Amino acid sequence: MDMSQHGRSGYRPFFLCPISLEIMEDPVTVATGVSYDRRSISRWLADHDTCPVTNQRLTDLTLTPNATLLRLIRSWSTTTTIAAFVSFPEISEILRDLRDRSVHSDGKLRALKKIKTLLLRGADAGGCVDTLLSMEEAGVTSLVASLLICEPSSYLEITDELNVLIDEAAVTLHLLKPSSETLKVVSERNEGELIASLASLLQRGSYQGRVGAALLLSSIFEVVGEELKSRLPSDVIEAVVEVLKDQNASRRTTMALLTVLLEVLPRGDNRCKAVETGLVDVMVELLVEDGAVDKRKCEVMLAVLENMCRTAEGRAELVAHPAGLAAVAARLVGVSSEVTEWAVRVLVLVCRNCGGDAVAEELMQVGGVTRLFAMVQMDGDRMTKMMAKKILAMHMKKWSKSPCFPSYCFP
Repeated sequence: MDMSQHGRSGYRPFFLCPISLEIMEDPVTVATGVSYDRRSISRWLADHDTCPVTNQRLTDLTLTPNATLLRLIRSWSTTTTIAAFVSFPEISEILRDLRDRSVHSDGKLRALKKIKTLLLRGADAGGCVDTLLSMEEAGVTSLVASLLICEPSSYLEITDELNVLIDEAAVTLHLLKPSSETLKVVSERNEGELIASLASLLQRGSYQGRVGAALLLSSIFEVVGEELKSRLPSDVIEAVVEVLKDQNASRRTTMALLTVLLEVLPRGDNRCKAVETGLVDVMVELLVEDGAVDKRKCEVMLAVLENMCRTAEGRAELVAHPAGLAAVAARLVGVSSEVTEWAVRVLVLVCRNCGGDAVAEELMQVGGVTRLFAMVQMDGDRMTKMMAKKILAMHMKKWSKSPCFPSYCFP
């Protein structure tokens, strides 16, 4: 079907065959879920056994008619006035450059920059959402995601040029704002290959690349399935912790990675893996360094620490850290009700399971007991105050003998 014979109204890029870049006359879908014009994909499959868009091997070569898409195309065709067709030539060119393996890194880098230019143009014209949808429907989003997965067989060596391309792909993919459905598909493909690549980028990427990787991982773990979260490789958690150690990491990056931890820690044996990476020490040090200036960040850090204290190893690491109990106790009052709640939750887990004299003595010395008493006297969440009273009751006998014990009677 000649595109020049049709007007633009109602047209969508997914009417185009990804191979011929012309409007499909007989759309069919292959096993990967991508639709092509029957004539174009049949020619392709005569010499290949892969999906042209995803590069995945097709074990099933069945071509399933896409009746819904055909109906949409015909409806558009019959209602559109005969006029000059205004296509998306930039998108067509981008698709070619991203899909063609003979195009080198510099060519693909130019394609990524074109994408960013189109997004900016769409935003300036007030059509950013339409531009994003057009990109995703045309398959651009999936192709950009594929650039993040380095295939050693495709390159003689990992060059600086390739590193720049991967950094740019991470930033661009974040800007494309993939839908939940698309992000889930590309992230779960090949057992989470994209996630592993982003974790690697966290450790070796540029500043912008690391920010892009962190933000993508935060979005990805909101949509991927429980199975992938449960069997997360240790090196992914290790990469997250390494970036959190970096004092130069931006707040945006740190918050994104803390959100990732909150999503994955409760699953499988991720808490134990995180203990081995030194996450408890990192959280304590961040609490000490940041103080209580950033309330939201403080809240999330304590939530991560509470997750870690649900394991014996995590509690042991917190108690063993010279500033561990002091850092938590300092957040009991004076920050926010949410921060208070998470700090109390951490101390409940520690006092209930590590209730020795040494822990009780340290809490007294660092002012934790005084703050707990102050908490129960102030207005606040009833459940949080009940947890604080439980902590006080656990060690009342020990603490009441201390000269630092408040003179007023505990109810």
